[in-house]
Amino acid sequence: MKLPPFILALLLATTAQAETNQAVLDHVKSLGGRVRRVSAKREALEVDFEFSGDKVTDAELARLAELGPIESLRLKKTGLTDAGLQHVARLAGLRRLYLEHTAITNAGLKQLAGLKKLEYLNLYQAQATDEGLLELAPALPALKEVYFHPRQVTAATIGKISEKLPGLRVWPRPERERARVEAVLKLSEANLADAESEWKVAEKEFKELHPLVKELKPQFENAKKAAEAARKKADKARKSAEAAKRRAADLERKFKDADRQASASPDDENLKKKAAELKAQADEAGRERQELEKKSDTERLANEAAQKLRQELEKKFHRASNSKKKFELAKAEIEAARLHAEYARRDHKALNGK
Repeated sequence: MKLPPFILALLLATTAQAETNQAVLDHVKSLGGRVRRVSAKREALEVDFEFSGDKVTDAELARLAELGPIESLRLKKTGLTDAGLQHVARLAGLRRLYLEHTAITNAGLKQLAGLKKLEYLNLYQAQATDEGLLELAPALPALKEVYFHPRQVTAATIGKISEKLPGLRVWPRPERERARVEAVLKLSEANLADAESEWKVAEKEFKELHPLVKELKPQFENAKKAAEAARKKADKARKSAEAAKRRAADLERKFKDADRQASASPDDENLKKKAAELKAQADEAGRERQELEKKSDTERLANEAAQKLRQELEKKFHRASNSKKKFELAKAEIEAARLHAEYARRDHKALNGK
């Protein structure tokens, strides 16, 4: 069956387009780039050269438009210059463009004026500034967000952009960025001061206490044993005193009962004798109770002293044992605090043009 000429031409064109797309796709992959769909329901593509580096030059982008409808293009840290933007400008459906850390200048930005669907533009650490955006932005009706480094913007120019295009969000806002940087600097300086103070304390403890670890360890172990022995003696003395108290109370009760019976029968000598014997036993039990209670108090005080000594030696031993670790941790914290403060000072100087 012979195909009509127009169908044959269509098949040949489709085949040629597919071969072209595959060739461009292979080229993108050879540069370390990735191509993926923006959505499963749409044909729009995202091309990502973020990890390709200097492999991606201006010339490498010449055939990018042949790949298909590209909505997102990532060129962060590539070798792109102003000359390469002529190829980017051909991507009429582009919505998101990432140009961070590239050599793009204000002059090059002018070539993007035809990207009427562009919504997002990232120029962080590029060579372009807010002056270039001020000239470009009016030509891009869909543009909503633009990102810069603080050194790329000024309050005066951002003010002009906001007045001219109030719906366009430009980051950072100089006044907010200044407040943030100054707050970070103040906080980092305070953290550094705290870290230095803690480091001095840790250093002092390390020098004073760490050499005492070997000496303190047996002292602590002996104090712990002595405290345990004192606790047992105090418990034993307390229990003996409590038993003596119960015995004295019991004999006192029995004596009172016998004394009432003897008083009720004054002629009964046996009752009188029993009452007298119980009185003597109760008096003896009372004296024994007093002695044991006194001994219990003595042992209790000795136990309290032993426990206090154990606690003091334990605290000192642990402080000495942990002084090295605490000192090393304080050193790490002060190094981190110094690094944070250095970054904060650098950002503050950069913001103030120093």
